[in-house]
Amino acid sequence: MSDIDASCTEGPTSDVPRYSIVIPIHNEAECLRDEVASVVGELETRGVDYELLLAENGSTDDTPGLADSLAAGNPRIRAIHLSTPDYGLAMKTGMLASRGDYVVNFDIDFHDVGFMLSAGDLLASSGVVVGSKLMAGSEDKRSGARHMVSLGFTTILRFLFDPRMDDTHGMKALRREVVQRFAPRTVMSRDIWDTELIIRARRGGIVVKALPVTVEEKRKPRSSILRRIPRTMKGLLRLRVVLWREGRAGS
Repeated sequence: MSDIDASCTEGPTSDVPRYSIVIPIHNEAECLRDEVASVVGELETRGVDYELLLAENGSTDDTPGLADSLAAGNPRIRAIHLSTPDYGLAMKTGMLASRGDYVVNFDIDFHDVGFMLSAGDLLASSGVVVGSKLMAGSEDKRSGARHMVSLGFTTILRFLFDPRMDDTHGMKALRREVVQRFAPRTVMSRDIWDTELIIRARRGGIVVKALPVTVEEKRKPRSSILRRIPRTMKGLLRLRVVLWREGRAGS
């Protein structure tokens, strides 16, 4: 199988939906059907014009078949398959495949249609809206250790890249033209792909706004914080060098 399986089940291609919702999924067989039903149920109740892209990546359980089944049962759902487990690549592939005016990133266990609609209102005067776990009005119900990691990560981003940076992980919404302009330029994957996307958008003059969110863990984290910290730091330093070289080449 190729890295990206383009022979996925697709919904209608003629009309452009208002919102494209991209959810990367990896080994989510236990919760996928219920979580998708939850999101779709709220979207339908609110009368939202949407498409939902399930960006499955490298699963070894029943997730690929379940994603295809959900897509076959709802013309608004599309399933995309990547052979390699890579959260960032899955998000990038899904976003670039989206057709909506606004492109939204949810996690399978972290989604909020209310945030999406509020972000849609703000996108009329901005290019990106991020869901912030740190700004006033937010509520972080995770462990103290995970909250401190988020705070430390954002502090490092402000030091290395931009003192105005807010959250880059988690829920976010972007105008489709911002995705189409900046996503193809990205070079990172895995944990910090969306961080690079937001940084590139900011550097390109795109207005980035933030909305407070409530975050609560519905399941145990898939990866160890201790393992992610050195990998993330290495990635951020590499990204800093990449952007510095690009700046030098363009000067």
